[in-house]
Amino acid sequence: MSKKIKRVKQKIISFIAILLLNLIRKIPLYLSRKMAILFAFLCYYFYPRIRKDGYKHIEYAFGEKLTKDKKKRVLWNATKNMFLVAFEFPHLPTLAENKYEGVASYKGIEYIEEYRKNKQGALFISAHLGNWEMMASLMCSHGYPVAEIIREFDDPKLNQYIDNIRTRAKIKTIPKDHSANEIVQLLKEGWFVGILIDQSPRNNGAPVEFFGKPCWATIGPAFLYARTKVPVHPVAMVRKDDGTFLLEIFPSLSLVSTGNLQEDILKNTQICQNVIEDIIRKHPDQWLWVHRRWKERKKLEEYWEKRIEKKK
Repeated sequence: MSKKIKRVKQKIISFIAILLLNLIRKIPLYLSRKMAILFAFLCYYFYPRIRKDGYKHIEYAFGEKLTKDKKKRVLWNATKNMFLVAFEFPHLPTLAENKYEGVASYKGIEYIEEYRKNKQGALFISAHLGNWEMMASLMCSHGYPVAEIIREFDDPKLNQYIDNIRTRAKIKTIPKDHSANEIVQLLKEGWFVGILIDQSPRNNGAPVEFFGKPCWATIGPAFLYARTKVPVHPVAMVRKDDGTFLLEIFPSLSLVSTGNLQEDILKNTQICQNVIEDIIRKHPDQWLWVHRRWKERKKLEEYWEKRIEKKK
């Protein structure tokens, strides 16, 4: 596909996405959710990639530990959740204005109360699970200084539209490219910074095991810990059966700091992935299984081969 055709395609997709999000914003949340399930049904059965890739990834992760029927149920529920997140997203500013009353609750908030009192920063790590878009907005609406590391969209108009929703939902956003110094400064000033670490990185990745299989993971948390020594807490925004959410903040991780930066980054990256895997295992029907988590990354492979060879 030529670059020109690709740009035209992006603009058409962005136009449709903005149009749809504007429509969703104008209807009640409960109707948005019904629309989400309808779209999920249509895409699940008429867009083969969802079933093909999603089932393949569930099979790869769980093997014989789940029956075929259970894997299909996990994938269908995960597909519903993916569309629910998208259709709930335009409602975030309104939910934030009302402090998510009747929509979401906390668990584990006691782990970070001292940080807020002492203006001490902390790093939150999480996954594309439950409603990940609500986490920072919920905390910000209750007065916690939370910044969110985000990946910008290729189309500027769509990116601006999405960022505007996040900003009106009280979230401070940080584009992930070239953001390390800004993040370090915010952590020093007492901010809580959130980063999703469950997807396959194109750059700045380290080799890990995830569900017992080799893949690549972002070194972001390990690198930031090495620079700042701030506490690193796993968090998850889980969708409950009654339609509400539970934001759970887990105890800080015991990360290593031996002075050997390369070894520390490798070990701490694996520690972070282990805890994210545990959360996904508890809620597999709320994770983004269509993502190619175990994708090969030749560039990263060559980089680490050189690093290891040089060490020898």
